[in-house]
Amino acid sequence: MSESTKAPARELLEAAHRFPCEYVIKAFGPAHTEFRSGVGAAAHAAVGARVEVSERVGSKGNSICITLTLAAETVDEVILAYERLHAVPGLRMIL
Repeated sequence: MSESTKAPARELLEAAHRFPCEYVIKAFGPAHTEFRSGVGAAAHAAVGARVEVSERVGSKGNSICITLTLAAETVDEVILAYERLHAVPGLRMIL
């Protein structure tokens, strides 16, 4: 990951994906409304309405994994999504 953007390196993204494409990101954090809203807002800021959001709550109900399937037109949209997601309070891990 690039330290400045907290996203995979542009060269790796371009080598592994042919844009436009679907790009999946998983964000893990607390199962709170604020976290859900923040993740959704971050994704929409990057790709607008071109995102599908699904979620899975942990067995104890404390944690959540939110899966974002972005219809990314460019590598820049993917990088922007990572940047916005890393700014979401409560983010524990991103894949």
